[in-house]
Amino acid sequence: MPFFETSELRLHYEQVPNLLPRPTLFLHGNLASNVWWEPSVEIWSRQAKSFSPGQSAYLAEWRGCGKSSGPASEADLAMPNLANDVVQLVKKLNVGPMHVVGHSTGGLIALLAMSQAPELFSRAVLLDPVSPKGVTLDPAILGAFDEMAKNRDLTATVLGGTIRGNQAASPLFQRIVDSACGVHPFIWKGIPKALNGIDFTREVSKVRHPTLVMHGQYDTVLPLDASQELAKLLPEGRFEMLRDQGHSCNVENPELFVQGVNRFLFG
Repeated sequence: MPFFETSELRLHYEQVPNLLPRPTLFLHGNLASNVWWEPSVEIWSRQAKSFSPGQSAYLAEWRGCGKSSGPASEADLAMPNLANDVVQLVKKLNVGPMHVVGHSTGGLIALLAMSQAPELFSRAVLLDPVSPKGVTLDPAILGAFDEMAKNRDLTATVLGGTIRGNQAASPLFQRIVDSACGVHPFIWKGIPKALNGIDFTREVSKVRHPTLVMHGQYDTVLPLDASQELAKLLPEGRFEMLRDQGHSCNVENPELFVQGVNRFLFG
């Protein structure tokens, strides 16, 4: 169970060896953990025989999520801070320029990491990413996060709404809910606050890595047109709508997600 440690941070990551053609970093979304990547890793594991020589996938849990240590304050959850954590981890791994895959909030973190240290990355896939302009939330929504922090059933209902065709009784979804309920207390309101009123357009527009922005046709969490705008903003951006998918194709239809990633990153 590897960790990247500094004087103030203990970042958990998992290394899956011989999985992909190139070293690739995966960054999950808000209220999440590496559990969200398990369906895709299972598919890649079956495909790994065709990748020679195989390289590692690295699944990183950002501060306050999964087994990573929590932030000292909500202010520590600012997106540039989380991106810098990723930069420091990739430097520590020292495996050459890496591909990066980010889901939802993890997509924005990936973009900011690429802007901070472009030499560490090569290509990117962003699945239903948060826009560089963030997410505007009214006080009622922030209040709902308070309630979710105290109510597992409510958390399950909200998370289930982010997964089109969700199987609520499945062991995978129960583990997804468990990981959400296990986040650090500052995550519940800290991340929504960190995404409110931001504008990283200038930083993101300088990201010149080939980047595929994938977005589910029926995403009810983040707007599809924001991902279309993001792809246009990126000098080497490309947009792909995922038909009949919601916010979380990596769980809803991992076969389709893996096909898209393989085609763009490894094809």
